[in-house]
Amino acid sequence: MKRILQSLRQASFIIISSSAAMAQTGGIQRGASALTSLTGDLQSYIDPVTTVVYVVAAVIGLVGALRVYVNWQNGKENVMANATGWLGACLFLLIANTVLRAMFVA
Repeated sequence: MKRILQSLRQASFIIISSSAAMAQTGGIQRGASALTSLTGDLQSYIDPVTTVVYVVAAVIGLVGALRVYVNWQNGKENVMANATGWLGACLFLLIANTVLRAMFVA
């Protein structure tokens, strides 16, 4: 009787472990297809986001140039530091945009 129970336990363990392995394979396939779909969706957003970042960088550049010009005309000190800060902000936006685009577009 003990042998029969032991063989039934072993058989049930084999059945359960094989069904769990099949369930994991299906889950992996569904996860891979979800990641592929997400990658495609992300890549479709890259071009509009790139355009928006370029527009924001242009606006920041124009506002910065105007502020530097006004400060220069008024004779304020540290005009070069102000100009360097605004130029750095524009360059950061442009470089960050290029790096993010390189990361998400294959």
